[in-house]
Amino acid sequence: MQCYSCGAENRLAAVYCGTCGQKLGGVATNGDRFVDHVMPVDSPTTGRRIAVLPAANGTLPTENGIRARSEQRASDATRYLCAAVHLDSRIADQVIDDLLEQDYRAAPSSPDVDLVPVVLHALAARRRQLTRDVILVVLMIAMAWFLVSLHSTAFLVSIALAWAAVLGETLVATYGVLAHDLRPGNFHPARVPRPASSKARKRLEQIEEFGRSNVSVYSSYVPFVGHGRTVEAWSAALALRGTANRKAEPFTTSDIHDFVLARMREIPVGTVEVSDRIYVDGRDIRGDRRFLAGDLSVPRAHVDPSLIRSLMVEPEDRARPYLSFQIKGWRGQLVLSTFLRFVVTSKEVFIEVSHSLLTPVRDEFQVVDRLLPQPTARQAVVLAGKSAAMLLIYLVRAPMALAKAITRPLAAELRTARQRREILGALHFNYGAPVSPRETVSDPQFQRYFQKLDTSHYVKVLEKRLLDAIVDFLEARGIDTSEFDERKQTIENNGLYVAGNLVAGSVAVGAGARATTRAAKARRRR
Repeated sequence: MQCYSCGAENRLAAVYCGTCGQKLGGVATNGDRFVDHVMPVDSPTTGRRIAVLPAANGTLPTENGIRARSEQRASDATRYLCAAVHLDSRIADQVIDDLLEQDYRAAPSSPDVDLVPVVLHALAARRRQLTRDVILVVLMIAMAWFLVSLHSTAFLVSIALAWAAVLGETLVATYGVLAHDLRPGNFHPARVPRPASSKARKRLEQIEEFGRSNVSVYSSYVPFVGHGRTVEAWSAALALRGTANRKAEPFTTSDIHDFVLARMREIPVGTVEVSDRIYVDGRDIRGDRRFLAGDLSVPRAHVDPSLIRSLMVEPEDRARPYLSFQIKGWRGQLVLSTFLRFVVTSKEVFIEVSHSLLTPVRDEFQVVDRLLPQPTARQAVVLAGKSAAMLLIYLVRAPMALAKAITRPLAAELRTARQRREILGALHFNYGAPVSPRETVSDPQFQRYFQKLDTSHYVKVLEKRLLDAIVDFLEARGIDTSEFDERKQTIENNGLYVAGNLVAGSVAVGAGARATTRAAKARRRR
């Protein structure tokens, strides 16, 4: 159930919103009507899925009364990512270089994160920081002249102006952007201005499309890019033998897939999203028109659902379909993604399960939730002191940053030309998506004790429902499940382990595995 006061998702039986405390199914203080359900329909103008609120008399509103999903409140993770690019120029550069300034590579996607406003805020941060660096370089030239000319007063004035430039940029970033545009309840991604460049706009459309894709083109060892670190994985092969009283009935991968899918939709925890998705290595799609329209093009973000069904029945080595489950909690801050795959032959069924976890965004980027609209006198003094302390560092970096900005267009053209040569020369080119910014800013530690417990809760509930569904399906087909029952018990008893005061979500998987914590390391050092 969605709260139409803050936009947060809640369990169907919830009475109050767990985020803002507003009573669900009632009337808000601003007169808007809350309902216990959302009726998804297709927009007659855009074709996108939208949420329609029934009016007080039970009738559907007109097009003007429709509240599109894109206008609903964005997740906290998206806000914090936008804050990160303003607070850390290295993250801003990574976002622009890896996402925006790419002509042939896929874009990453992460659950509950809209990367388009993150890119736009990264561009805004870069422009603001470049303005500061230009001012600092000009003042450095003036300082050198005044120093040689022995104009001590003018030299000191130049230093003061440089400090003022650093302080001004810090104030604009902190209280002009973070405390205003990114504060809770005031963040509207659709209102962030887009660049004038047609090339940049086209790439932003591609990034947005990859956020809704059903195929992931990855570039590294782990295929599940954008979903965090793998916390547990297991597989099992079961012989398809009948019981003593019944002959085993044959079935296909689609049969067991559809049965498990129907059962898993009933998971009663968190906000669960279920989807079919193909994962393929970006090094293996050259010439494969299923995933690449042309060699000098970006990989496809969408494939026909029939291809997914085909790969289920006739599996391939390089392109693999997975049934994915995403359980989201803590306003998108904690996301467990589970990937399930079946391979059915005439003699056995192979089951593969992998869990990935996105932990909360680092606390330093959540400062947007703690800032006042205007700085207090004490905060202004602190910012002034930090600006003075960082002045020398900024002065040293400014010439290099300015030189990089001047040569950046040429460097981008050279990179594109090199990639074209690699592709046209039949060399090995990786079309896969880079690491998602959401993974870059993830905290290696849980920030709340309840987040540890919720992670364990999500995994245990999901795996129990999954294993029970598999057993029920096999038994309905007359297959002996005694062997799998033993493995099922082992998986349930030795799965994800979250215990003690573990830090960074250490996990122990399987019998005899160990989870190491900082506390344990400290005891060994003593």
